[in-house]
Amino acid sequence: MAATFTRRAALVGLAASAPLSLAAEPAPKQKPEENYSVLDRPAVFEVSSQTGNLKETVQNGQDLMWRHKDNPSDRRFQMSNISVAFLRSETGGQVKMSFSCNVSSLGYRPTEEVKLNVIVRSKGGGALHSWNFSIPVKCGDKNQSITPLTGELPNNFAANVFTNVNTVEVAELTESGSLGVKVERCPA
Repeated sequence: MAATFTRRAALVGLAASAPLSLAAEPAPKQKPEENYSVLDRPAVFEVSSQTGNLKETVQNGQDLMWRHKDNPSDRRFQMSNISVAFLRSETGGQVKMSFSCNVSSLGYRPTEEVKLNVIVRSKGGGALHSWNFSIPVKCGDKNQSITPLTGELPNNFAANVFTNVNTVEVAELTESGSLGVKVERCPA
């Protein structure tokens, strides 16, 4: 009988202490699902001479499409009608580079501006110049033209870039270990 009483006392003691230990730990908070999109693939454009002082990319339907990181069929936003131009003031003179495109939000928008990298390549594929900048994407953008961005090439190699440019690659500027572009759903 003493053994039965000891077992019952032990069970009662355990039962009494169990709710205290559960009450002392707060319930884990649910972390909101982070939503990332990745660029489907970079766009590569051939460059054509329009005049003696203007070279521009040739548009063949290339665009930049961001898709859900884990579901490639789920499109998030895109950039189309992309154009990169090189304008030289005079032979051997100042060279300006411009970028323009149309932006469409497909029900999502990035939480920050999208960082792009333009790589200017020679006929052999060597990189002549790289240019980084950011593009805003807003809810409601539907084939919306952005204000063209312009940058000036450094004078010490501007003439070389203008003379030797053959293709331009436009890609997302990513950092090591990046999960992609963080996006959020547009309000309905």
